[in-house]
Amino acid sequence: MTIQKNFKLSMAAIAASLLVAACGGGGGGDNASSGAAPASGASTPTGSQTTSGVAPRTSVATPNYAAGSFQLAAFEEINAYRNAMGVGMLSQDSILDTSAQAHSLYLFSNLSTGVITALSHNEIAGNANYYGDTPLSRAQKAGAPTAEFVGEIAAARVATPISSAAAADCVGQALASVYHLANLTYNQETVGLGYTPGSTAYPIYACSIDFGQMTGVVGTPSANAISSFGGQQIAPTTVVHSPYTNESGVALAMRAEAPNPAPDVSTPGRPILVRVNAVQGVDTLSVSQYTLTDNSGTVVASRILIPSAATAGSSTAVVADPNNGLPSGTAVLLPLAPLKANTTYQVNFAGARNGAAVSASWSFTTAAN
Repeated sequence: MTIQKNFKLSMAAIAASLLVAACGGGGGGDNASSGAAPASGASTPTGSQTTSGVAPRTSVATPNYAAGSFQLAAFEEINAYRNAMGVGMLSQDSILDTSAQAHSLYLFSNLSTGVITALSHNEIAGNANYYGDTPLSRAQKAGAPTAEFVGEIAAARVATPISSAAAADCVGQALASVYHLANLTYNQETVGLGYTPGSTAYPIYACSIDFGQMTGVVGTPSANAISSFGGQQIAPTTVVHSPYTNESGVALAMRAEAPNPAPDVSTPGRPILVRVNAVQGVDTLSVSQYTLTDNSGTVVASRILIPSAATAGSSTAVVADPNNGLPSGTAVLLPLAPLKANTTYQVNFAGARNGAAVSASWSFTTAAN
């Protein structure tokens, strides 16, 4: 079972720069056999479940990206985060590198001329540097197997001459969102990276991150989707979360995202994500407690977003995800205002996966600004 998502992450324009965005593809799926112990950034709750696919990887082959490149910096950034969170590292996929690079060039070329005014997963035949209609068709044109699921995140923003800074920004946009955070830290197995730097005439970079998944998948891939069947499956007794345990330098605010997960909240804080192993549209994670407390002991005013199917079983105040974009088994605590800088926060979560109790408690520290 799969769920397809097409989101755009918008950001405020800086100086005279164009308002640009990031977008991502989604999750869905099933379970069957095997699992792994949680990594240091994950938490171990009560409850159990059978999983499918492969255990989250804690190492992958060294990629062949050039030293100092955006691709190498982004690869390392993504894998360091996923490994610390406990969801598994991604292997380089040179075929997805080709499709991701093609899409980043398409985005930059057509944004810079005004042919398109926002980021999209879809390309339009006849536009400059057209490569393929969708993430899946572009990957297959580059040589991806027809059975491979392919999802995508794309981003653009004011350019920086330092590749590592652009990579941190591209990945950071997803980490400080709701739907893209869920997408970036899902159960994909491989990654391809594309980057087109800004020019003097148009100082906006464009990046594209393509994800692949083949192990244990079920069904036919759709245009932009990762399946909840197969891939890197978290262990039966693991709750994964972002920020991960003892993470530092956490962003203070959410990056604006469209569709907006909370359109009535003007300046949300950095979202907090919890996820358990779940089949899309089948398993549910209900919530009985989900709080964020600062170092003075004050509970942060927040909203708890969950898939609509989990609302009936939740015993604390929750809000059904208004855009139906969260995968099953996830819950997001959204602070109603930006977090405080240089502050350690405590998260306490308790709930149930299909009636089996799960819980996690951990702390993280925010960035200086």
